[in-house]
Amino acid sequence: MGALKRVCSLSRLRERALPTFPLVLLGCAFFAVAAFAGDTIVSGDGISGNETLVSKNGDFELGFFSPGDNIHFFLGVRFKKMPSTSPNFWVGNRVPITDLSSAALEVFGGSLCIKEAGASLWCSSAATSPPTAAAVLLDNGNLVVRDQANSSQILWQSFDYPGDTMLPGARLGFDRDTGINISMTYEHYPLNGSISVDRSRRNGFVLTADGGLDTLGTFPDWMVTSQDNGSSLILNRPNPNVIEFLQLHMGQVSLMRWSEDSAAANKSGWVARWTFPSDCKSGAFFCGTFGSCTSNGKCNCLDGFQPSYPVEWGLGYFVAGCSRSLPLSCETNGQTEHDDSFILIDKLQGLPYNPEDNSAESDGDCKQACFSNCYCVAYVYDSGCKLWYDKLYNLTFASRPPYSKVYVRWGSELRAKNGLHTRAIYLLVAGFIALASVILILALLWRYRRDLFTCRKFEVEGSLVFYSYGQIKKATRNFSDKLGEGGFGSVFKGTMPGPEPTVIAVKRLKGRGHADKQFRAEVQTLGVVKHTNLVRLLGFCVKGDMRLLVYEYMPNGSLDSHLFSERSSLLNWDLRYRIALGIAKGLAYLHEACEDCIIHFDIKPENILLDEEFCAKISDFGMAKLLGREFNSALTTMRGTMGYLAPEWISGQPITKKADVYSFGIVLLEIVSGRRTTKRLKFGSHRYFPLYAAAQVNERNVLCLLDSRLEGNANVKELDIACRVACWCIQDDEDDRPSIGQVVRMLEGIVDTEIPPIPPSLHNLMEEGDSSSIYSD
Repeated sequence: MGALKRVCSLSRLRERALPTFPLVLLGCAFFAVAAFAGDTIVSGDGISGNETLVSKNGDFELGFFSPGDNIHFFLGVRFKKMPSTSPNFWVGNRVPITDLSSAALEVFGGSLCIKEAGASLWCSSAATSPPTAAAVLLDNGNLVVRDQANSSQILWQSFDYPGDTMLPGARLGFDRDTGINISMTYEHYPLNGSISVDRSRRNGFVLTADGGLDTLGTFPDWMVTSQDNGSSLILNRPNPNVIEFLQLHMGQVSLMRWSEDSAAANKSGWVARWTFPSDCKSGAFFCGTFGSCTSNGKCNCLDGFQPSYPVEWGLGYFVAGCSRSLPLSCETNGQTEHDDSFILIDKLQGLPYNPEDNSAESDGDCKQACFSNCYCVAYVYDSGCKLWYDKLYNLTFASRPPYSKVYVRWGSELRAKNGLHTRAIYLLVAGFIALASVILILALLWRYRRDLFTCRKFEVEGSLVFYSYGQIKKATRNFSDKLGEGGFGSVFKGTMPGPEPTVIAVKRLKGRGHADKQFRAEVQTLGVVKHTNLVRLLGFCVKGDMRLLVYEYMPNGSLDSHLFSERSSLLNWDLRYRIALGIAKGLAYLHEACEDCIIHFDIKPENILLDEEFCAKISDFGMAKLLGREFNSALTTMRGTMGYLAPEWISGQPITKKADVYSFGIVLLEIVSGRRTTKRLKFGSHRYFPLYAAAQVNERNVLCLLDSRLEGNANVKELDIACRVACWCIQDDEDDRPSIGQVVRMLEGIVDTEIPPIPPSLHNLMEEGDSSSIYSD
């Protein structure tokens, strides 16, 4: 580039002496081609972006190349006139380039340097740095840095750093100067491997791969030449008209030659002239992924698979393996529930390569474990469950027992394609079933036509059920078993019939406008979320002005009935702490794990339900709001319950998810004390319990805050943490409150919890002597 600028500048100085200006442009263009397409980079110069260095014979080029779509770029040497699938023979320290436009390769002294956006990512090492050093791409594909004043002095060369391919003239073995072992290394999943010289045998080498494979082999004499007293081997150069290279791939080493069949151009491709191991019986990965080795030593694709590269497969090179004829259903629709199937592959000589153990305890559970993961491609249950992920290798059929078997995953479309011989029977049976179903559906429509046509359906996400009014009425025995009643409406117990009857709780909302708004909020919110600590919405129905929500039944009722009622069983400390942690985890899921942040706005004991094991589940999402992650505006039309509202509701500040954190803090104080925080009390100058709690936490006297019914039976460390967390949550400024994720980590003891300050608003309460002032509307 520097030479180009100097030539063009010199040409402009000579404009007066050379009146034919077009010749100047032609000269600049000539030098531009020489600078961008030459074979040499001088010290202080380089190539960048899409520019390449091309060997004089035009066979090789050096540049920034991408191995595929949407993959980083790498500096490498490759064939210039061959297919894009041809390998890179040297990769610049495997340094990934994300911005091609800012990438550059430059020569500084005796070193090559890869840069991106001006930052140096890698530099080659050089013993000396002569001012006349230059990088040259030779006609054999070797990139060298040498002294132009003494071309025999090689400062650095790419042939000393092979990857998984090696060109003729490259050396494999021990460096004569440093004694460092120079080996080809295959560095990509799933099979790592390398090849190095075995100096104990003439032309011998060691082929290694992960999984404990270690194989000794010998190169034929015509392929390599021994040098340096047997410490290294040189790959011989074939006839100039022949293109070859040595490749390590999938645990095999092969000498690849380009075959050009002029009579049938589509048969052109790379052919393995020599391979070790030489057949599929001695090479575990000879037939590639999903390829099977038959008893006569031939490679075939499993049923439902086809060669990944048919041309190479036809020419006898199999390591690229096989690919699915049709994709799995989970790959096409992105769902975990699908109708893929498994086929049995038996009479195998041992199991495929690299299985992973699974804890499933039956064949059915093992199959389901594979079904549940789209990357699982095979399973077998034989004294334990084994799963294979992504690919299968080393499928070899045995000629005699003992045999092994494995179940290989098929897509549903593929199964249908291979079941043509039974399709007629299936169609006949399906026809009868369809006719009977139509008759049954018509009968049901006639019987329940009113209910079906009055139950309007809403567009919601998730797997909610659209129940008819008749179904719910029958399940609740005409709404006879009432569980409770509140401002929102009434809740009834019911049982949905089925193979395993399901106990449900049906909320019947009252009021028109408010009920419809609350109904839609709950359906839209609970239809897209699912968590252990959130009550599960099973379905819903609308009939006229009636709104019905169907939930899973919580046999232990709501938290307030256990905290504030003398009739309920007393919750011990362990249960209380577990309930508090469960509420925090449920809120953390809503705030931080959902695609859109969900604010509940009405966290209170009445909205915390307890299942049969007293696991806390947040309910009543009638005021919830789905908000984008950038939400920061004020909400002025929503209100929670007096006593649990954050101060920003009163001051008119923007309402964020920290409002839920404040409400949680109040609930946590009630869990600890077993009393309503809004009830007036008289403890010295304290008439408001949160103020009293904050003062006692600062004085490190938390036992006096514990529910007196527990008679001091509590884990004091957990009690102290719970009280500190509660007082942090009720700070006036939302920036002083922790996130609910931080609350979870505090309660779990993962992070330390400092003593919080007493909120200023609580100080004001002490001075004013009226605990209701902060909640005046």
